[in-house]
Amino acid sequence: MDATNSVSINGGGYSAQISLLGGQLLRLKHHEDELVVPAGDSTDGAFPGAVLAPWPNRTQGGMYSYAGQDYALPVNEKATGAALHGLMVDLPLHVQAHKDTEVQLQGFLEPTEGYPFGLDIALIYRVSADIGLSATLMARYRPQVEPELTADELAEATDAPAAEDLPLSEPLEPETSPDADSGTDAGTDAAADADADEASVETDEEPAAEQDQAESDLAQDDDVAAAAPQTAPFGAGFHPYLTAGGASLTECRLRLPARTVLKTSPDGAVTGRETVSGDFDLTNGPLLAGRRIDHAFTDLPPEGWTAELVHGPSGFVVRMIADSPWVQVYTGERIDRAGVAIEPMSCPPDALNSGEDLVHLAPGEWFRMGYSIEAIRVD
Repeated sequence: MDATNSVSINGGGYSAQISLLGGQLLRLKHHEDELVVPAGDSTDGAFPGAVLAPWPNRTQGGMYSYAGQDYALPVNEKATGAALHGLMVDLPLHVQAHKDTEVQLQGFLEPTEGYPFGLDIALIYRVSADIGLSATLMARYRPQVEPELTADELAEATDAPAAEDLPLSEPLEPETSPDADSGTDAGTDAAADADADEASVETDEEPAAEQDQAESDLAQDDDVAAAAPQTAPFGAGFHPYLTAGGASLTECRLRLPARTVLKTSPDGAVTGRETVSGDFDLTNGPLLAGRRIDHAFTDLPPEGWTAELVHGPSGFVVRMIADSPWVQVYTGERIDRAGVAIEPMSCPPDALNSGEDLVHLAPGEWFRMGYSIEAIRVD
């Protein structure tokens, strides 16, 4: 955990540390209780607290097609051969605004060969006694390099993440000839007209050639514009590992109101879906002892849902609130089950290929999603 490249916020008994690399949530505490597994050497490669964009979860084989074009993403999970959790992990962000209880981060995701869509990224973390920690991610498709977001634009995106009007090109006005000199006599006028006709034969060829070239350039530009995707494929998520003050998962229950779970093959490919049952039925808050889960769930309440990690012996509850249509649950085997990852997602695994719940961002259009985490201790 690189504390030198991070910012901290405090308020209402909560304290959080956020990395300026990818906006990763490095640590979250309520008084002395850890609410997420702190990022550190023991969690390398497990994406603790990461922000997942422009896709969450796995893109199988790192390959996908969009708008008739094939793209290859960097494969970063050797076990499955998949491109995992997007491109934001290594994205440098800078502080747009910072006060005791809130920080606003901003960056630009440059187009790459595998994902040739430039994205404005804004990320806001807040803490308060009422809601605990809230995290909000905003993203906007920006095809051309323009000035970065202003504070007003960021505030507008926060209040109303909607499509913006695009500026229209002004039509070119035809050039007009200068008025004839009224001080010449008829003979001079005739001679001048003759000279002008002769001159026009000599000089008209160059403007015509330039016009032809300009028309050709415009046609090429139109062809490129027609071939280029008019929208950007996008999905997002978050990857905090919840922990009830560091208590063992064998003593914890997990409640999640999801009704459907995706079935996957050993390489992570989605093979189907089924109604939750057995170890995957978390609706009544079963004990996590003996359960190994790394699956995506859906059929969540559309008005919003809560996931609760409950430490049985103490009654301590860590609650996440979100309204995403998908959530990944992972019982943390890579980090010795130090916590359970509850990952709100806007789309399922491999959405770049399936297209299910994939967002198609138009230029200038804002996407927004978020979650909150709070602590509840029964006295």
